[in-house]
Amino acid sequence: MRCCRSLTCEGLRCWGCAMAVQWQEAMSIGVADLDAEHRAMLELLNSLEAGLEGGDDDGVADAMRDLVGLMSEHFSREEDLLSGIGCPSFYAHRDGHDAIADRIHLLRRRYLVAVDSGARRDVASALLNFTRISLLDHILTEDHAMGRRMSPAAIQPSLDRSSESEAGATVVPVATQDVEYSLPPHLAHLLNRLHYTQAELPPPHGGYATFEVLCAEAVARRIDEVLVVFHKRNACVSRKLPPPFFLSPEFADRFRRVVERLIMPELLKSRRLRQMTSRCDWKVVDSESFWEYVDNPLAEDLLERWRLAWDEMRLVERVRDDGSRVFQVKETTRILREMLQPPTPEAYDLPRIGNVEIETLKSLFDPTRDLAGALHAGWQRCQDLYEQEMEPRVFQQKAREGALRDYLLLAHQQYAANWGEFLTLSVHRVFGRVTSHFLERFSTSLGRSEQERAGHMPYLMRYLHQLRDHPEIRRQEREEEAQWQAQRQELQNFLKGVTAAA
Repeated sequence: MRCCRSLTCEGLRCWGCAMAVQWQEAMSIGVADLDAEHRAMLELLNSLEAGLEGGDDDGVADAMRDLVGLMSEHFSREEDLLSGIGCPSFYAHRDGHDAIADRIHLLRRRYLVAVDSGARRDVASALLNFTRISLLDHILTEDHAMGRRMSPAAIQPSLDRSSESEAGATVVPVATQDVEYSLPPHLAHLLNRLHYTQAELPPPHGGYATFEVLCAEAVARRIDEVLVVFHKRNACVSRKLPPPFFLSPEFADRFRRVVERLIMPELLKSRRLRQMTSRCDWKVVDSESFWEYVDNPLAEDLLERWRLAWDEMRLVERVRDDGSRVFQVKETTRILREMLQPPTPEAYDLPRIGNVEIETLKSLFDPTRDLAGALHAGWQRCQDLYEQEMEPRVFQQKAREGALRDYLLLAHQQYAANWGEFLTLSVHRVFGRVTSHFLERFSTSLGRSEQERAGHMPYLMRYLHQLRDHPEIRRQEREEEAQWQAQRQELQNFLKGVTAAA
């Protein structure tokens, strides 16, 4: 390994030339919980290196799993802390986390699908070297720079000032640390962080009676990981129309039953899938760890069979004797339509299932790529841009006008199938100022005519047609926007007065 001579090595054992890294007080950032996690990560790095040197494949796998999991949890905890105290460098700091996390998750996936022990050792060594350098550099530079802000002495006053007083007014910090003021209660929400609930899947479990049941549960969980990305709710945002089907947990439950009945029989025909029983003790495998034993050939085989099963349900175009054309509906397609019908009209909106909808449903499963991870990243980018552009707080960076719209258009181009469209509709359902007017203006970028736009985003255009049938929704949105603008102006005037008085 190449010896580095950077500032971060001074006074410490250089991680580019030392075999193990020992925790030293110089590494402390002054926050006990975070320091403890930093120390634990270094210990796992040393365990990973020891496993590689000793040829302990199980030890390497365990250390890598624990290290990647701890780093993900630690980064999330650190970001919550920085966000809570209004750190001005929050986004840059999080970008550093994302760069490290993306790389280690990619290397871990390569490790899990490697076909022989030599390839696995090479990937594990690459992960060790990358993590050792990048993690220590991050701790000793960026985390140390944030240490004063993250220390308990710095955090507690911020938490105290952000809590509500007995009178109901929120006490808010301004640029000068010596000035505190009571914000009028009816304006306090303008400085509160965006809040919504995100559904979570239950922990995976094993102990299935048969291998076939395990396979069905593993496929279902992989799909649920995608759909749950869209299961968000903002109690402060009320949308009168029923949600599109992919936003509804009730649809997810019904789709699971569809897959089990109509799709799994085809997947279970896979010879490669049956051979998997010789590579693992399936009785102790759960629906999540199942995928650690799926190599690339098996993943591609499952994807091909998944697509074939859906293609078998496509409507077939027939030409009548008089020259007219009609679509023939197969029996399995009738069953599909019946099984996915919403329990009530308010539960979710689902178009009558045709070939467009079948292609959409087919896109919900792809074992060859991390679709859920990509969608989570896309959603987080949407939230960042929304807060920066449309609901900026005093402690946030500001985004240019149109930044959210441009990103959603980019997502539409980058994501396969309808996922960019689904992100757009999810943003509307969760973020208050992404109104029907925003959606109408957004849709004009998709084509010159309604038909052309529907070809690009059929579900968005269907939703807009439903909105147009309810003019009262648009009127209410205009009233809410006018109220928000008035309160925003009042807040600006109030803050100017406080600053002038200071």
